[in-house]
Formats: sequence, structure tokens, C-alpha cells
Amino acid sequence: MKEKLSQMLENIKKDLIFMANEVEDALYKSLKALEKQDKKLAQEVIDHDQKIDLMEVRIEEQILAIFALQQPVAVDLRFLVGALKMNNDLERIGDHAVNIARTTQALAGEPYLKPLEDLPRLGKLARNMLHDSVHAFINQNPEIAREVCVRDDEADELYRKIRDHIIQVLKEKGKKFEQGVELIAVARDLERIADLATNLSEDVIFMKEARIIRHGLG
Repeated sequence: MKEKLSQMLENIKKDLIFMANEVEDALYKSLKALEKQDKKLAQEVIDHDQKIDLMEVRIEEQILAIFALQQPVAVDLRFLVGALKMNNDLERIGDHAVNIARTTQALAGEPYLKPLEDLPRLGKLARNMLHDSVHAFINQNPEIAREVCVRDDEADELYRKIRDHIIQVLKEKGKKFEQGVELIAVARDLERIADLATNLSEDVIFMKEARIIRHGLG
């Protein structure tokens, strides 16, 4: 029975890592599409999202089956609770990548009202936070996870800087209002991805140390 449970847990870990890689790729492509105004690449992200959704459902079904049939306790129980949350957060990151891809399609062919500048910086930060949170999960390394959590404040500050700058440009130029709103929405998507990467890292800490550090706890 214990061997069967161990194999089921290992399968869930492998599936989560595979899903995380797919989500990372979607985020990379959506940002590249935005930078290059590449509608075809943006459509790839949109089309691929259903695959990510199906992976999320399959992983959730596996986790719920273990709860129902294996009655896990202690470390195994913490892993499953964390994995269930990570599964959902990864799917949400995929949705934000789709949002960015849809914005790219809406703005394609229209010169940006200002150089993107800080937007790629926020994109790189969010991507790195996601990558490192997945690395922390693979290696069950709470120290890497904590480093990700620290960077969330930087992402929040950069988002506010981008938002305020775009608003100022719109006031000065008095045109391309809709584009400005869309670009702020992209920045917001990236800030939310950074938040979700932080959630993933918090879940790693919970798995390894049985500590809840959300909302300043722990």
C-alpha cells in the first residue's frame, strides 16, 4: 500500500513539473509575441491553453482519488494539499499568459504609445519568479522558495511604476487611451503572475516545513 501511494505521489509531482514547463513556455511566448507584435505566436498561446486546462483537471482528479482511497497523513498529506493549490495556480498563470496574447492580437500593427521599457523588465521578473518557484518545488528547497517570496515586493513596485507612467503619458498625449488601458492590463497580468509564483513558493515551504507563511504568518 505504501509503495503504491509513493508511486502515485511521484506521478503527481512529474505531472505538475510538466504542466509548469508548459505554463512557463506559454508565458515566454506571450511576452515575445507582445514585444514583436506577433499575432501568430499569440494565437499559439491561446490555442495551447486548452491543453493546460486538461492537465489541471487530470492532476486534480489524481489528487482527489488519493484522498478518497489512500487516506494520506503527515508529509504525504501536506504534499497533496500543496499540490492541489499549485495545480490551480499554474492553470491561472496560463490564463494570464492568454490574456497577454489576446492583448497582443488587439494591438498588433499599432505602434505603441511609448517604448515598452519597464514592461519587459516586469515580464522577465515574473518569468524568473515562476521558474525559480518551480525549481524550488522540484528540489523541495524552501530557501529558493523564500527568495522568490522576497521578490514579490519588487514586482508590485514595478507594476505601480508602469501604471503611473502610462497614465502620465496618456494625460500628456491625449490619445491612444484604449492602448494605454490594454498595456496597464498586461502589467497587471504580470503582477498577478508574480503573486501566483509567490503562492507556489509558499506552498513549497508548507510542504517541507509545515509552516503557513501567507499574510505575514510564519
